[in-house]
Amino acid sequence: MKQQQFNKVLKFFTILWAFTAVGLAIGTVIPPALVMPISIVTLVLLVLMMFSRTMRRMGRIISIIVATLTGITMFSLLNFYLGTLGGGLVLLIFGTTAVIFIVAGLVGYFTKKDLSSWGNILFIILIGMVVFSIIAIFVNFSSFVWVIVSGLGVILFTVYTIFDMNQVAKNPIADEDVPMIALNLYLDFINLFQNLLRFVYNLKEYLK
Repeated sequence: MKQQQFNKVLKFFTILWAFTAVGLAIGTVIPPALVMPISIVTLVLLVLMMFSRTMRRMGRIISIIVATLTGITMFSLLNFYLGTLGGGLVLLIFGTTAVIFIVAGLVGYFTKKDLSSWGNILFIILIGMVVFSIIAIFVNFSSFVWVIVSGLGVILFTVYTIFDMNQVAKNPIADEDVPMIALNLYLDFINLFQNLLRFVYNLKEYLK
């Protein structure tokens, strides 16, 4: 039963990536001016899904919308990094992200200890990162600051991957929880990838 539910999580995780690809395709025709509003809508949906039971019951639909919107915003982001870092390096960073994600996931899944106590601490740090990102819209921070912040982001979402996979292993999974669990893992990967891209880009800028 446990394995069947975990397989459902992995299946929906894959579905989210399919809709991310759809979002990337849509992103090719979306004006750059709409990227920020779409990012804000995505963030609002995530917050509502986290705190609203009604939105949680719509978890499957909301998760798919979030993945699609993420794909749309990722297009402009990837466009920027492909232009500044080059396709080879971006592909290498994606591969590195996949390796870190898989290793962290395996560590979390097979760790015998229940890591539930990590949840509050990780959430507080995450809120701090979100607040910093909002401030960064209005304040031009140096490359050195971004190297530090994005490096911390890589660590944070690596630990979040360990935590989320540990919770999958240690707790029963109801059908209604499958979309949220899959979305959490999906966002772990997305944020890990984005922070690695930002880290490498700003490190190169700092070392110029």
